[in-house]
Amino acid sequence: MSLSSRTGGTAIVVLGLVLSAFHVRTVGVLWGAPARVVVNGLLPLVLATFVVAAGVQLVRNDVVADQFVTRVFSWVAVGVVVLAAATAWLFASVLVTGPLPANASLTLLNAATLGGLIGYLVGVYDSRRREQQVQVDQLNRINNTLRIATREIVNADTRSELEQQVCERLQQSEPYESAWIGRYDPADSELRPDAWAGLDDEYYESVVIAVDGDDAHGQGAGGRAIRTSEIQYSQNVSADPSMEPWRELFAEHGVESVAVVPIVDGDTVHGILSVYADRPYVFDGPEREVLMELGETIGHAITSLEAREQLRCRERELASQNDRLKEFASVVSHDLRNPMNVAEGSISLERENRDSDALRRAADALRRMNELVEDILALARTGQLVSEFDSVDLRAVVEDAWATTETEAATLDTEPSLGTISGDESRIRELFENLFRNAVEHGSTNPASHAQQDALEHAGDDVTVSVGSLDDADGFYVSDDGPGIPETDRETVFDVGYSTNPDGTGFGLNIVRSIADAHGWDVAITESDAGGTRFEFSGVGTEAGRPVDEQAA
Repeated sequence: MSLSSRTGGTAIVVLGLVLSAFHVRTVGVLWGAPARVVVNGLLPLVLATFVVAAGVQLVRNDVVADQFVTRVFSWVAVGVVVLAAATAWLFASVLVTGPLPANASLTLLNAATLGGLIGYLVGVYDSRRREQQVQVDQLNRINNTLRIATREIVNADTRSELEQQVCERLQQSEPYESAWIGRYDPADSELRPDAWAGLDDEYYESVVIAVDGDDAHGQGAGGRAIRTSEIQYSQNVSADPSMEPWRELFAEHGVESVAVVPIVDGDTVHGILSVYADRPYVFDGPEREVLMELGETIGHAITSLEAREQLRCRERELASQNDRLKEFASVVSHDLRNPMNVAEGSISLERENRDSDALRRAADALRRMNELVEDILALARTGQLVSEFDSVDLRAVVEDAWATTETEAATLDTEPSLGTISGDESRIRELFENLFRNAVEHGSTNPASHAQQDALEHAGDDVTVSVGSLDDADGFYVSDDGPGIPETDRETVFDVGYSTNPDGTGFGLNIVRSIADAHGWDVAITESDAGGTRFEFSGVGTEAGRPVDEQAA
């Protein structure tokens, strides 16, 4: 039998009051004999008063925890019985040789009073020592439980696996008899177990927790935990009115105390973790703090797993899109380029016999279509992430890209030592080719002095393109001394199809950003020292073999 602080304390108060009443009566009877009043009346009355005060302390739960109240009460009973029995044995010994002394019953009562007080003091001392040992054992058990459960959380690949493993680990930890986890959906009015361990399946299938506090099945620890996002517990389910709907089930399976932990991550409630113990008063302050921490850890893990699953879905979608893009690029490359080559050849032969404006326009249109095809193929290739990074000589790549770009009379100014960077050399060369082409096509330093067509024909004749290393970050820049890009257009220029050149495809700078993204670089547009455009690429690694974000880690 387990007594609460109120019940045990009240019983001791009643005992003290009964003893006090007898001693008050004794004081009145012996009032004419001062010595006897003090010894047989007032002193026992003081002791009885201390017994009452001890009971009051127990009722207020100021002395020991609830689980040790029965222990203290037992010591009080033992003290009363032992001293009263010892006194009675002495009287029995006297009775063998002669008559009993006067007021033998009063002496027995005084012995019972002293025994009760001594028993209380011994009980408190014993209970506190026992409580300290329990706390040490509890701390060791809690740390072990938390360590094992955390390991299972880290190793789990799915939410279902995580929940099941946590339940099994908790159930294996003494004194927990069972653990189950229910998932919470704000759209649902009820919650049922989704993972469990410890009891038979039929039990968990019968458990229903209501979210609504007005429902009897929502007034227990589970419903309160969902609504408050705070741990709820019942130290003695048989005496807790809020656990009435499940009392028969608990009694049938030997459940004495319950703690329900909300599984939360910030303001999000993922569900509840319900833990059962086979004895009362298990879930004290330290136990609840650790369980609450465990609930938060599970909540963070669930959020991480859900994000990971969303990322995997996104990766599958991207892989599917890349496959479709590759397929489209293949169609463009083979099925469209072949008839275009036939058309170009036919127009070229026809122009050898007779040339005309119509044939020149047709040839220009086919040339532009070829450029579009090349850019589309480049986009299909550059959109894929770089998985293996090689050591790339930046200056050599810059010079190769400049040599393969129609730069007319433009000038390249390169820092003497650009060093090496990590990346895909062919794609980096393609990045520079598009930047150089953009600078040459749009970089006439005085386009306003010509008609538009004349400016386009002579664009790049006097532009200077510079390539160098960033001063305040790992990376490089490409700048020119052309007219520059207005600040309001610096993000728009990366969009597919954006071009101020009527003959441009609008893919060049989009390809540049795609290549930078594939390497994990950041690209920004600013104004160069000469008033032109400056492209800055930061976050550029120098170690070959791994992506930049892995190198940083």
